[in-house]
Amino acid sequence: MPETYGSFDDFRRALPANWAKDYGVREASVRKYLEIGGIIKVGEVKGAWPTLVYPTASRLEKQLEEAERKLAGVEKQLHAWKRRHKRLKTNTVSDVVQRAVDPLFWEHKIRLVADPTYRETYDLVRPPMHLMNRADWRKKLKYFVQSKEYRIRLHEARTSKIGRRREKMDTEVEKRMEFNRQLADQEHKKLLTKKRDLEDRIRAVRALIVWARES
Repeated sequence: MPETYGSFDDFRRALPANWAKDYGVREASVRKYLEIGGIIKVGEVKGAWPTLVYPTASRLEKQLEEAERKLAGVEKQLHAWKRRHKRLKTNTVSDVVQRAVDPLFWEHKIRLVADPTYRETYDLVRPPMHLMNRADWRKKLKYFVQSKEYRIRLHEARTSKIGRRREKMDTEVEKRMEFNRQLADQEHKKLLTKKRDLEDRIRAVRALIVWARES
């Protein structure tokens, strides 16, 4: 008479004492399938292993399709994560190389030497010049280098009562980026865990499909 199992321990105890050791992969697959909330119904023992009554091969194939779809989604998220994480890195080799050939960077360097008021405002504000090649900072830094009026406004803001309590701009930016990097790392760990779980689930379901077709 078919028996239904939702616990691997119960299922394992029901196996014949002389169960074949070469079914270790199938046993691990059953364990995984039951751990993720599945149930199995087995029938008579054929040789050293019972027949699989439920889930059927068609049911398992649908579960395999769903798990593979979810895995593709997670892999897409991981790809997007890599792009975001790359943007959160600063002073990379690429950044250094791009600055070395950037006319705006050298204009900034010349002004530091030749213009004392420019140097004073730069030391007061410390804009993140290392992000000069980043699209979200390029315009602001260009204003700083080329607009005297913009620098005057920044100087006034930074010497105000509130402004004096603020950290240098590059420090603020790096702290914010470091916080975002930590969030990104946490997200990455969760995605990797989910990916491994789905890969284990896929292997388990594939093994059960073989079992179901043999039954």
